[in-house]
Amino acid sequence: MKLLKFETATCPKCAVVSNFLMQQSVTFDVIDAEKKREMANSYQIMSVPTTILIADDRTELARSIGVNPTELMNMVHTFKKGER
Repeated sequence: MKLLKFETATCPKCAVVSNFLMQQSVTFDVIDAEKKREMANSYQIMSVPTTILIADDRTELARSIGVNPTELMNMVHTFKKGER
C-alpha cells in the first residue's frame, strides 16, 4: 500500500496536507503534478493537493482532494492497517 500526494510548488494548501500526514507519522510519495504531467494525467489529477491511497496492485483505494482532514484520517487509518 502506498500514499501518493500530488502537489505543485506554488500550492499553499499542499503544505497543509503534507504537515497533516507527517503529524500522523506516515510515509508518502510527493509528486509534483507540473513536472510529472504524465503521471498526474494517468491518475486524472485535476487539482492539487490530491492524495491517493493505492494498493500494491496499483488499484486506487481512496482519494482526497484539497484539505479534508476526515478523508485524510480515514486514509491514514487504512494505510496503517495495511502496514501490519
